[in-house]
Amino acid sequence: MNIPEAMKFLRAAEKRITPQRKLLLRIISDNAHLDASEIYRLAKEEDEKISLSTVYRTVRLLEELGLVEASGLGEDHYHYEVRLDEHYHLICLGCGKVVEMPPVTTIRELGEERGFEVIGAKVELTGYCKECRRKRYRKEKGSSRMQVTERLSLPGPVSRTIDLRGVPLIEHPGRVSRDLEQLEAGELLEIITQEKERLEMAPKMLETLKGAELIKLWRDKALCHAVVRKQSKA
Repeated sequence: MNIPEAMKFLRAAEKRITPQRKLLLRIISDNAHLDASEIYRLAKEEDEKISLSTVYRTVRLLEELGLVEASGLGEDHYHYEVRLDEHYHLICLGCGKVVEMPPVTTIRELGEERGFEVIGAKVELTGYCKECRRKRYRKEKGSSRMQVTERLSLPGPVSRTIDLRGVPLIEHPGRVSRDLEQLEAGELLEIITQEKERLEMAPKMLETLKGAELIKLWRDKALCHAVVRKQSKA
């Protein structure tokens, strides 16, 4: 839908055509997938008096009238575009690139198989674009080399591994103590967590445990590793 057609639609809906509404509709039409703050920034460059609340009210009105479509695009806030023919979005989780693709008839056919008439669909496919896939591959290769290097520098093989991702912090000491009990003196236990803060807290936490000697700490991408050695009983 072009701007003149949108103006006709606003008149037909008995809505005032203000300069600010025309400005915001033009910005959305010229720059697909902007969020409200980005729309506001561009509008402010042309109209210093426009407010963020005006932007929010206007995009909501345009959305209610079916002139603008809101999509999450894998984020926790909406992005806006002028409503066009039905299409789907490919969203790169690495760089945020959004690629539009034509609709797939299979979706409507699936609805028909269940006796459902599909009149519209919003589909967002998330993944990684070609450039981000290359970057991830290079990063993973480097990470693998680092993992090997860190493990080779340990004083011996890891006898047991405990994964604490998703486990409440208050339960960590108990979990580690129980796993240490399964080891013989001198054997190594590897502890895996995900939050950087927990890695930083590891030395203090391990000080409270009897029979645990911290050997090494390191990060591997989003994962954090701590290796401890079970000490012999005094």
